[in-house]
Amino acid sequence: MGMKAILIDPTSNMVSEVSYSGDYEEIYKLIDCDTFTCVDLGEGETLYLDDEGLFKNKTYLFQMKGAHQPFAGKGLILGTDDEGETIAPKLTPLEVSMDVEFLGLCEISL
Repeated sequence: MGMKAILIDPTSNMVSEVSYSGDYEEIYKLIDCDTFTCVDLGEGETLYLDDEGLFKNKTYLFQMKGAHQPFAGKGLILGTDDEGETIAPKLTPLEVSMDVEFLGLCEISL
């Protein structure tokens, strides 16, 4: 049985609700990456990101209110309970979309 998650897709400038099975390996597919990292958003919410997003020649960026830096690639928001287990986020896609600014394509010369 799946749970809801929130996908931030800067390539299409969309924030949407997606289904997440609870299998951490699905995160790789949802955010199109080989290695992910986590950012604590507070209030029991966690943002999963491509850990190598800034090393790609072409990547789309987004910024979230309160964050000190932009994020590269897609992001996935899931909740975390008191035991550290993954749960559905309390945030809604609408709430997230109000806190996200899409910054467009960033081309990096490596």
